[in-house]
Amino acid sequence: MSAPFAMQESYPAVEMPHGPAALETHFPGDDRKPFPLPRAVEGLSEEARTVLRGHMRRRSLAANTIVYFQDDPASTFYFIERGHVRLTHIMEDGSVALYAIIPAGASFGEAGSFDPAGYCDTATTIDAADLLVVEMNWIDREGRVYDELRRLLTRLISARHRAHIEVTRALYLPNLTSRLALAILRLLDTLGNSLRYQSRIVPVLGPVVTQRDLGAMARGTRENVNKILRVWISEGIVVVEDRHIILTNRAKLESIAFKG
Repeated sequence: MSAPFAMQESYPAVEMPHGPAALETHFPGDDRKPFPLPRAVEGLSEEARTVLRGHMRRRSLAANTIVYFQDDPASTFYFIERGHVRLTHIMEDGSVALYAIIPAGASFGEAGSFDPAGYCDTATTIDAADLLVVEMNWIDREGRVYDELRRLLTRLISARHRAHIEVTRALYLPNLTSRLALAILRLLDTLGNSLRYQSRIVPVLGPVVTQRDLGAMARGTRENVNKILRVWISEGIVVVEDRHIILTNRAKLESIAFKG
């Protein structure tokens, strides 16, 4: 596998029992499957779907491309058709906090729809991405269909708020090992990828997530993330191969995350 962008780092290598051929990866939102509308809009009436399509356009971007900058005017929000997007926030001291990696089928940029201050984060593609751009010029229109669309937007913003709470919770755990464990669990659940390993399907983080990303999410350095991963490899919690982190013992990782 080739690195999706220049900052990609390698994980510590370990030997897979059956070699690289054992990596039979299954990714939700595979671009070979039809994806006419995001999964998040499945509850809308057909009339509301039609109106929403009328406010959508597609945008294809190369890897490592800025979608929007923090504080840019927010007249649109986005669904990801294909690829992944990294969401970061510039702190007052100039440091950059990574708080989410968004996969295909999910949305981002929603909160800016109601906020005259603009987007509250910077969105950057990780790999090549196809985005559904939703224009927000309907937000104040009246009628049942637009009420439906506003309720959809409210659900999306509520989900984003819940994600922010989870990020904040992780940052205040007492040690890096616990923070890293929780960050990995969150990413596994968000990205939803899995592979067949030793005759069972297990969760996996692919090369779209780097050690630098993990360090940024867990408030640690890439070097310290590497050290912790090596310990977890020796304890049979994870296996690392070809820049994939394969979770083989979720119960033990959850114990580390929630009990320290």
